[in-house]
Amino acid sequence: MDNSEDFIQRMMELGIGMSMIQQMPGIMNSMMPPQFKAAEAQTPGQATPPPVNAPSATQFYLAVDGAQAGPFSEEEMLKLIKGGVLQQDTLVWKTGMAQWAPAAKVPEVNKLMILAKADNR
Repeated sequence: MDNSEDFIQRMMELGIGMSMIQQMPGIMNSMMPPQFKAAEAQTPGQATPPPVNAPSATQFYLAVDGAQAGPFSEEEMLKLIKGGVLQQDTLVWKTGMAQWAPAAKVPEVNKLMILAKADNR
C-alpha cells in the first residue's frame, strides 16, 4: 500500500470507530434493568427547567409526635438536631429508603449529628 491508501484505510477505521462510539449509550441503556434507566427524554419545547430555588440536596422527613413532618434540607436537619427535636431514635425517611429508620442508622443524618456535636464543643 502506498501512503494515500494507508491514510484512506485509517480514516475509514476511524469513521467506523466513531459510529460505534455514538451507538454505545443506546446499547448500554437497552441492557440495563428498568430501575436504572434514565428517565425518558421530553420532546423539545416541552422541557421546562427546574425552578431557580429548586433543592438539589436530599430532602428528609421526620416522624415527630406520631406525625410526619418535612421535607427538611440538611441545613434544616442540622438546626433540628441542635434544637433537640431530632435525636438518634427519631424516625427518618428519604427517597430511596424502603422504610422509616432511626436517625442514627441513616448515614447522612448520623453524619449531621456528629457535625452538630462537634459544633457544640
